[in-house]
Amino acid sequence: MKNKVTVTGANLVFLIFVVLYMFTQFILSVVMSILAFTGSIDNPVQFVKNNIYILTFINEYFLILGPVLIYAFTKKLDFKYVFRFKSPGLIPTILIILMAVPAYFVALALNSTVIYFLQFIGKIPTQPIPAPKNIPELLVGLFFIAVTPGICEEMLHRGLILRAYERRGTIKALIISSIFFGIFHFDITNLLGPIFLGLLIGYYVLRTDSIFAGIIAHFLNNAFAELLQFFFAGEIEAEYIAISGRDLLATILYGIAGLIALSVLITIFKKVTDNKSSYVPPISDIKGDIVSIISHWPIIIIILIYIVTVIFYLITLALV
Repeated sequence: MKNKVTVTGANLVFLIFVVLYMFTQFILSVVMSILAFTGSIDNPVQFVKNNIYILTFINEYFLILGPVLIYAFTKKLDFKYVFRFKSPGLIPTILIILMAVPAYFVALALNSTVIYFLQFIGKIPTQPIPAPKNIPELLVGLFFIAVTPGICEEMLHRGLILRAYERRGTIKALIISSIFFGIFHFDITNLLGPIFLGLLIGYYVLRTDSIFAGIIAHFLNNAFAELLQFFFAGEIEAEYIAISGRDLLATILYGIAGLIALSVLITIFKKVTDNKSSYVPPISDIKGDIVSIISHWPIIIIILIYIVTVIFYLITLALV
């Protein structure tokens, strides 16, 4: 049986990432506290920003890709089958490239809506990602912010998790893996956008039966964000995010325009990938699946950790 990846296995790998991620965040907080106490650093946020690429490298290759590969080799998975190592095709790839910018603006509109309302609780700090000031910095940023997550995160979400849950049905696998992708970011301001992108990228992968479709789409989304920072660093580089009602309205209008463009392109995409996609019917009703998934102990732990981090974030937001 070439597909030995199980839902339990995928959930455990996801949990291992969460535990490792939380542990490294704790260690990082302790180190920064010690350095700040001894006077070695003046600004902990700036310290993270200065070392963000090192932290990203550790997070992506050791905390995300590492457990995936260890599980895959231990279980002797058929890599080509489980991770869909196939070409997505020229025409589908071109369409995925064309859909990247519209998809970005839809995700941006979703995240911006959440941020807008959270502003009433407190100031929302910006992400500690430095804006590239020149071409060499841009290339370095693209590697760590776009190429690396495009590979590592896709191997976990559209590789291991999507294939494992596909046994429950194609549509359920798509929805579940997308929700996991949103939770995976452990940032309430960056939850709805990733869930939407997870649905879209997962759809690309399922229609083309190729993880490279996901890697390309993921890379393009992150690369576009990095390019925006490069070209508009003076406008968007700030300590806190501030979204006015007018800004939100403009962002939502861009998102609506993105949805319209996506609907047209996806219709074409669906037609050119009909011969590649396969549909797995659901093995149980939705209610039964929901109970089964959220009652599985690794998922219970992950959800509890996520809820605690969100509550802690909201409290911090209100107090700072």
